[in-house]
Amino acid sequence: MESYRAIIIWLAVTVAVLFVLPVCVARFASTDAGMALCMILFLIVNPLYSAILGYRCGRNIRQMWSLPLISSISFFVGTWLFFNIREVWFSIYAATYLAIGWTAMGINKYL
Repeated sequence: MESYRAIIIWLAVTVAVLFVLPVCVARFASTDAGMALCMILFLIVNPLYSAILGYRCGRNIRQMWSLPLISSISFFVGTWLFFNIREVWFSIYAATYLAIGWTAMGINKYL
């Protein structure tokens, strides 16, 4: 029962960090501030969140293995929907966040 509650909490945090934050940047920030905030999101916040999520998922890898995948898909959907750029490089960012999450998950599980 505890693991299902943890999964729901992590899903809510994932949606907040990787879906809602890009929406807020795209809608409320000015052009120059938006670019700076996007760089902070893409290069600091999202990789750090992916590592923390993956490390936490390594404790219960059987039930939580899909959370890094869900987080990278959430990032990809959020950026394609709300930035209106349709840039292919967002898929590379999403794959990188997935690799960071699964690597952190493996480090916690096997080391």
